[in-house]
Amino acid sequence: MPNLLKDAPRQLLKMSQDRLREVVREHEAHLAGRSDAKPAQLAYTDLSDADLSGANLAQADLTGARLHRVRLDGARLSLSKCPGSDFRNATLDGADFRWSDLRGACLRAAGLNDANFAEIEGGDAIAPVYDAEGKLTDASAQARRPLDLSGASAQRADLAGANLGKAFALHADFADANLGQADLSGADLRKAQMVSARLNDANLGGSDFSGANLAGANLAGAKVGGANFAGADLRGAILDQAMRELPEFAEAVFAALSRHSREELGALLERHESWVLSEGKQGERADLSDFDFSGMNLSGVNLMGALLERACFTNAMLASANLALARMNFADLRGANMRKANLRGANLSRAVLDGVDLSTSNLAAIRDEARAGRVARTNLGAAKLKLAKLVNANLSGVSLVGADLREADLTQADLTGADLSDARFTGAVLTGALLVDARLDGARDLILPN
Repeated sequence: MPNLLKDAPRQLLKMSQDRLREVVREHEAHLAGRSDAKPAQLAYTDLSDADLSGANLAQADLTGARLHRVRLDGARLSLSKCPGSDFRNATLDGADFRWSDLRGACLRAAGLNDANFAEIEGGDAIAPVYDAEGKLTDASAQARRPLDLSGASAQRADLAGANLGKAFALHADFADANLGQADLSGADLRKAQMVSARLNDANLGGSDFSGANLAGANLAGAKVGGANFAGADLRGAILDQAMRELPEFAEAVFAALSRHSREELGALLERHESWVLSEGKQGERADLSDFDFSGMNLSGVNLMGALLERACFTNAMLASANLALARMNFADLRGANMRKANLRGANLSRAVLDGVDLSTSNLAAIRDEARAGRVARTNLGAAKLKLAKLVNANLSGVSLVGADLREADLTQADLTGADLSDARFTGAVLTGALLVDARLDGARDLILPN
């Protein structure tokens, strides 16, 4: 744990916006290899209200700096030194802080949406405390501070492998964020919003998630010894089979198990198919929400329009299945085979489809000409499709807003008119993919095909 008191000045430095621009230009020249250019030394400087949007401050020294309300949208600060720095109410949306030192930093109520904080060092530090005028206070003698993320908005942020041990993140919003393999041991995450967040293989030991919303979150492989999940919403969350029986989850809120057994499934499917073929006049619509289909062979099954929210289809065979207009939000489809499946107009928002084979499947939007051309888009908003196979898939008109498509194979996929806003494409293959009229606002790491 660093002790920043010994080098802390009695007064924070002030810097004008013009001088700051000069420092940033010089730092960028330094990074470009100009031998006479100096790196930015902004330690213990008051930069409050500055606009540094898009600036390249990689490897800069911001130790103990005050950055209240600073705009750092899209800025690059990888490998920067920020221990004890104060970013409260700052806007860091889309910023790159990979591998940075943020021990004892304050990011209270900051905007971190779509930012990259992978593998940061965010433990605690003995940091100085300055008053409103920038003067060192006597409170610094006892100022052991954890990383403060309370009230921060970090939707879709990448915190994979980050050290967030003992972090204070009360009411923070980590919806759809990636915290896989992160160290959250001893962290205070009471009432945090973590809907559909990745926490797989993370260290959650001794952390406090009481009252947090973890609906649809992935906790597979996470260490949870001594954690507090009292009152936490874990409906639709992915846990290892034995985890639900652990005492840490005794007071958590889980979705009710499906009222149907596997023995009843055949009859349920028959009644549902009758409902589909008769357009609702006969049979009964299947409500198989929270049902466990894992490992089952459902090739060619007709579940058109079925209710399948939070259902588990891990490693299931769904080749050529008809799932058009089905409600499958928060469904767990990891490792499923869905080749040639019909998913047109289905709702798969926040579903987990990591490693799913959707090759030659049809997810195109449905246009109802009889109803003034009304369109039913297939909804994959915030869905997890890491390593998914979408070769030759028809994704025309689909909504993939905020979806995770890292390392997905979209070779020859038809994405005509698709909405890819804020989707993540790191390592994705798009050879021969069609993107005519696709919406790409905020899409990250997208390398367009030639």
